[in-house]
Amino acid sequence: MKASININLDIRRKLSDETYPIVLRVVFNRNSRTIPLDYSIPKEAWDPVTCMIKKESKVFKNITRVNNHIHSEQMKAQEILDKLIDSGEIKELSITELKNLVTRKETQHSFKVMTEKIIAELREARKLGNAGVYQQALDFMERMTGLKDIAFADIDYKMLKAIESKFLSIEGNSLNGLSFYLRTVRAVYNRAIKEGKARRENYPFTSYSIKETKTRKRAIRKTDMDNIKAMDFIPGSALWHTRNIFLFSFFNRGMNFADIAKLQISDIVDDRIYYRRSKTGKPLSVKLIEPTIKILNFYTEAKGPDDRIFPILKRDTPELQQMDLYNSRKTFNKYLNKIAEACGIQGRLTSYVARHSWATIAKDLNVPISVISEGLGHEDIKTTQIYLDEFDTSVIDDANQLITG
Repeated sequence: MKASININLDIRRKLSDETYPIVLRVVFNRNSRTIPLDYSIPKEAWDPVTCMIKKESKVFKNITRVNNHIHSEQMKAQEILDKLIDSGEIKELSITELKNLVTRKETQHSFKVMTEKIIAELREARKLGNAGVYQQALDFMERMTGLKDIAFADIDYKMLKAIESKFLSIEGNSLNGLSFYLRTVRAVYNRAIKEGKARRENYPFTSYSIKETKTRKRAIRKTDMDNIKAMDFIPGSALWHTRNIFLFSFFNRGMNFADIAKLQISDIVDDRIYYRRSKTGKPLSVKLIEPTIKILNFYTEAKGPDDRIFPILKRDTPELQQMDLYNSRKTFNKYLNKIAEACGIQGRLTSYVARHSWATIAKDLNVPISVISEGLGHEDIKTTQIYLDEFDTSVIDDANQLITG
């Protein structure tokens, strides 16, 4: 494995003014690439022995300054090359990647490029919500650092502490908000290490710990849930639809709003609802209970197998459906708080409250922790879902009947 960087006059490329460009020639494993240095001269003005412009040529006013600049560029490039050789990183590079690194176009080793690659993969897989999370992290890093792009090697303990200080100095920001962004940044860095685009010895999250604070449980009492059930809203009104969807979530083990939005008539088979969680992709099924059937009777009438059950997603493409989901959830939460006010419920209601309430009420009713786990009231909702997936559905169905009955 041989690698070198030399200054050359590229006599293969004669320009229109009869001059030739001065270039850095990067040679690696018998392959080569050239890097223009923004100078071109007649062939007779070049000294191939010293790799310098002849002083007597008078092609520039200050030839010494130009020669010094050319050799300075070579030294900078050589320093980068030496570091890649010393670390062994060069073994994983192509000639094009090496050229990009030498010219400091670190496109293959940058946070932005790696994040955009992940976003593209998620969009291709139609995981638009997750793609949005990575886009938010990318925007966050640009906003907090003031840089359009950052090399992974520059994301160190000092930078993360500076980001932390700046973010928390803004009124309304919290440790949990910071954690949301930095956990995604950490995921991108881990991916870069696995793909050989970042060095493990530079990993900043060994010394920097992502902090979080326990959030107030987003759950309401069973008496509050009973009050919501008992409210009499005008059929077909926004409050009526909002109450129906909120209760549907609660009746079906805290089904996520995005999963409710995607439900189709064909997902109802015999006495069960079958669906995959948008967040994890895990298949789930919930046994229909009487309150669920009562809600479904209104929304499923005169619909075909491929029709959506609830009027949440109104457009066809995944991108537009993601916008529908965002706007519908925002409106849903607005009307939920009007319902909370009407019921005298303290605190803010959101689409997540039904999910948290299902778990909390289950705990209060002494449903075994092993069946439902109080995790829906904790930070990691995914862990709770894993717990639920591991149990026999009949056990969960019996628990659901007890909770919602």
